[in-house]
Amino acid sequence: MAETRYLFDDILENKLSVAPLDNEAYEKVKSEWDRVSKPINSFGALEDLHSKIAAIQGVEAPDLSHMRLIVCCGDHGIVEEGVTQTSQEVTRICATNIGKGLTTAGTMARHLGIDIMAVDVGINYEKEVPYTLNRRVKYGTCNFLKQPAMSVEELSRAVQVGMDLVKESKEQGYTALLLGEMGIGNTTSAAVVSGYLLDLNAEQVTGRGAGLDDEGFSRKRAVVSMALSKYSGLSPVEICANFGGLELAAMTGVVIGGGLYKVPIIIDGMLTQVSALVAERLLENVKDYLIPSHISKEPVAIKLASKLNLPTVLEANMAVGEGAGAVMMAQILRLTDTVFHDALKFGESGVEQYEKFE
Repeated sequence: MAETRYLFDDILENKLSVAPLDNEAYEKVKSEWDRVSKPINSFGALEDLHSKIAAIQGVEAPDLSHMRLIVCCGDHGIVEEGVTQTSQEVTRICATNIGKGLTTAGTMARHLGIDIMAVDVGINYEKEVPYTLNRRVKYGTCNFLKQPAMSVEELSRAVQVGMDLVKESKEQGYTALLLGEMGIGNTTSAAVVSGYLLDLNAEQVTGRGAGLDDEGFSRKRAVVSMALSKYSGLSPVEICANFGGLELAAMTGVVIGGGLYKVPIIIDGMLTQVSALVAERLLENVKDYLIPSHISKEPVAIKLASKLNLPTVLEANMAVGEGAGAVMMAQILRLTDTVFHDALKFGESGVEQYEKFE
């Protein structure tokens, strides 16, 4: 039987490309903001992101009416090293509650009319997880201090899951996607991946994740340090196969899919940023199709945002996960869109058109 070929293979062989954002389309929408009766550029980054979404969609004004929150879920073998407060079982429980729309991000999304999809990419559970889409590649990753987290083939399959989710969502009529994750132990994995990608040490990339006491935090930082000392000169694919997570790989696929299928992807905090940076290393220009939301309190988050050149809007010291920051950003963008459409324009308001000086 012939080996299965994934679209990801074409990326690795440089057979696919993503065009940069259409700057002319962006500027056209941006110029319409200058007609709104307010000081020029006074909505700051919100004007920029609003215009960017329209340029990605290829329309004169963003369509934010049909949005889906995709939460990629997977387990991590590294929890064996005592780097988390809870056991792997929590991933399955939380994935179920996410799918039901009962978690922090889920309740906000339901309130805003945003559909929720929990996706099992690698939960360590023998049965199907209720209220989740089963796209499981394997039963969690391996302990990366003992062996590679996954094979390159498993990584390829997980990335393909993410790309397929974007394609399917667009075909189903969704105009923008929100990205989140759930996976006990995933901040440890993401810290190691960040360290390799940004050439940083364990102290610079390791945070407390979902909450660790001082002893647990010290143990987690030691694990990250050991992992960062194992190799040098790894490619992004090798980094992710050795230390990554299945849900992190799927999120990399979602980011790539956003560029391939021209769908704006509203990312969340540190974990989605790590996946986005991997995606950009694999396929140039995909970050042009990303909409940032917030800076998490994980120490490496601000460095990732800077490397991606994606200035964030929200700085609330959050560490929720699940795409909570992305959901908040979606609501802010919808309010911004209301201003764009409904606020008085110069000439209607009795105020003379402002001049643009910068």
